[in-house]
Amino acid sequence: MVSLATIYQDARRLGVALIPYSIGFADAATLEMDGRYGIFLDFDQFETMADYAAALAHEVGHCATGATHAVHSPFELVAQHEDRANRWHYEHYLPFSELQALVADGYTEPWQLAEATGWPEKTVRDALEYYTQRRGLRLQCP
Repeated sequence: MVSLATIYQDARRLGVALIPYSIGFADAATLEMDGRYGIFLDFDQFETMADYAAALAHEVGHCATGATHAVHSPFELVAQHEDRANRWHYEHYLPFSELQALVADGYTEPWQLAEATGWPEKTVRDALEYYTQRRGLRLQCP
């Protein structure tokens, strides 16, 4: 798995402020104002460090792609921005080449890939769906 330090370095490189805050409605949220970003993190919402890393990586994806929107934005726009943040997250922190190498080593189930990468199983499943269904890539089993 990409280290949490790497995700922090990316946030720092992007000039993102990380702010602990009891959000109430989500585990994390990104706000943009005048081209500057803040990621609010509700630490009470994370069950594991892997869950925290996945949420942070996703939010950094919002900052890296500029995919933020007003709270009252149409659902279509919100979905597009969430998609862009997820794609950035997967391509930077869970690349297809890493998944392919693990599959070649015999890790073929999502839970095995999750254990091997350190990401939550949902993140791995979502990345697999993105790579195989949307990008049309194929994992080659041994």
